[in-house]
Amino acid sequence: MIAAGLDPARVAKAPKERGDGTAHGWTAIEKTGAAAYIAANRDRGFVFGGTAWDFANTDRVGRRELDLLVVDEAGQFSLASTIAASVAAQRLLLLGDPQQLPQVSQGTHPEPVDMSALGWIADGHDVLPREYGYFLAESRRMHPALAASVSELSYEGELASHPGAALRSVEGVDPGLVPVPVAHEGNTTESVEEAAEVVRLATSLMGRAFTDLHSGAGEPAVAAPRPIDQRDLIVVTPYNAQLAVVRDALDRAGLTEVPVGTVDKFQGQEAAIVIVSLAASSAAVAPRGVEFLLLKNRLNVAVSRGQVAAYVVHSPGLLDALPRTPQGVAQLSAFARLVNAELPDPGGPGAAAPHEDGPSRAAPGTGRRGWEPRTGYPRRLSV
Repeated sequence: MIAAGLDPARVAKAPKERGDGTAHGWTAIEKTGAAAYIAANRDRGFVFGGTAWDFANTDRVGRRELDLLVVDEAGQFSLASTIAASVAAQRLLLLGDPQQLPQVSQGTHPEPVDMSALGWIADGHDVLPREYGYFLAESRRMHPALAASVSELSYEGELASHPGAALRSVEGVDPGLVPVPVAHEGNTTESVEEAAEVVRLATSLMGRAFTDLHSGAGEPAVAAPRPIDQRDLIVVTPYNAQLAVVRDALDRAGLTEVPVGTVDKFQGQEAAIVIVSLAASSAAVAPRGVEFLLLKNRLNVAVSRGQVAAYVVHSPGLLDALPRTPQGVAQLSAFARLVNAELPDPGGPGAAAPHEDGPSRAAPGTGRRGWEPRTGYPRRLSV
């Protein structure tokens, strides 16, 4: 707001630490000074930033004293906290994405208190119904080919890319989502086989020409190509155990600067190419089940970190058996569509055995987007 021209004196919040000497672009006030600041600036207008506690506390902000309360990341902000804070304002604006990771909760709460504010309003819809708000249907991060996969997974096909996003490229790499099946057995939260594949992919990408966009105001412009380096990749995994295995494998390969982390760590970040490693050998052995591992929100965040391409390294065994719950079946079906695979026939004996040659892999630049019919998966179950 200040960068857009708003007077810094009219933008205030309390620093996290008392006596913080850091120079702020906004006006720093005491945590107990909100009421005095609001009273002094009520006639000329102001912006005050705070937590749910600040807005629910009448000693700081009076009931309906604000014209508008804006809740950022309302896809993670709990419904209970939203209701508590909303009493401070006459109008409420919720900004966020309920298709990203849900709020982090330290306890178990009854429905709908355990939901996010936007999740409650969306009421099971992947895209907010028009009568309840606006869907910002344009991504400036993802190449159209990658955005198409994310759109089908999480946004009912309504998400598109800004035309400028199509200008990004990596030499020899087909933009979009590339499934990379790696056969392994008995792994729950870590897979050395997938870690080796991550190293192979990362090594093959080093030094390729990366064409990015100039950042800043106005329409995007193409920057001069430069060699892709380790910081242009991120490796995402759902388990801390796999994080450690992949980190060790990359370090031993000399790729010490490639960032590796869980989905939660990378939410809000981006890189030219993202490599996702799911680690578990099958749905049956995945800790917390496929409801955790293949949660659409988790897959959405992981894949959508990429600007040009996303490689999803996974075991074909994840598709060998159907979950016991309707939610699990729906999530597994969404994952099967994402990686262009098929689910087992619920009336049959299970997944067919892979072809003797093993699953085919999609390497950067080969143009093989998915794997071939020879993998032997039975027909897809539509959910």
